[in-house]
Amino acid sequence: MTYKQSDTVIGYSGLDLSEECYGYNEDACFIGDSRAAAQQFMEDSLMGSGDFRIDAVTIEEIMNDFGSSCGEFAMGSEAFRRFTAVAAVNGIRFEATPFDGDESLMVVEVEGARYPDED
Repeated sequence: MTYKQSDTVIGYSGLDLSEECYGYNEDACFIGDSRAAAQQFMEDSLMGSGDFRIDAVTIEEIMNDFGSSCGEFAMGSEAFRRFTAVAAVNGIRFEATPFDGDESLMVVEVEGARYPDED
């Protein structure tokens, strides 16, 4: 599927190269506001060897559930703001709640996000 504003970067996520797994905040794939935020998250996490790369995340990656988190993402506040704007343009529905009551990190369940190999 093609999305409007598909080139808009929502945020950034870190891929642990030794585990071939994106960084998670509990069960939600983490999307930071900036490359620096994603890098800091990966450095602070206990995942793997510390060998990772930072990837830009667009609406297409989110809707293809790039982190295999069943459509659940933990977004920094600026990433959440960008996601909300792009979701509205595309008619994407979602539910969001602050992580542990802290609105600087929103846990977002995206309706319709699916694994890339799903039909």
